[in-house]
Amino acid sequence: MFAYIKGRLEEVYPQKVVVEAGGIGYEIKVTQSLVSKLPEKGNMVKIYTYFNVREDAQELYGFLNREEKAIFEKLITVSGIGPKVAMGILSSLTPTQIALAIVTNDVKSLCTAPGVGKKTAQRLILELKEKIDQEALVGQVGSEYNDALMDHQNEVVEALIALGYQPQEAKMAWDSIENKNQDVSTLIKQSLKLMDRS
Repeated sequence: MFAYIKGRLEEVYPQKVVVEAGGIGYEIKVTQSLVSKLPEKGNMVKIYTYFNVREDAQELYGFLNREEKAIFEKLITVSGIGPKVAMGILSSLTPTQIALAIVTNDVKSLCTAPGVGKKTAQRLILELKEKIDQEALVGQVGSEYNDALMDHQNEVVEALIALGYQPQEAKMAWDSIENKNQDVSTLIKQSLKLMDRS
């Protein structure tokens, strides 16, 4: 019914927001991760929405982007998964992490979400595995990995500059690290060792 709502952000609560559009205040249930990415109240926002109709209620669920909405719509097709549990899963994992967990039979990751036990996780995998576009998923995983790597690089280089090294030296140290798939503090220690050797 509503693809998205674009308007002024009026109220922000832990799991819902109110957006005014066309003189109407829409109460939209959202994930905690969406709340953390919203601008200050009074700013314009665009929230993708899913309109859920039950016998006793009509509710709007909101998402940051089309990918979140698409995975939510897949999740609620699974027997025993309602909008509340689906939102809990999206609060704990990104759409890419959810899709990857389903494709790789990663029950443990899915169980980190509130309301998801082992049986529910197995049912998610069983019912959704064929519905996940694996080619698109490979691209998304690569993109998220590259974004995380870029963040690590920036943190390491900034830390080295703060310790008195020249930007060029810091960048060279980063480039010399063979295994970059580690936490930032380990990467900084390795960079410092490389600097000491040179």
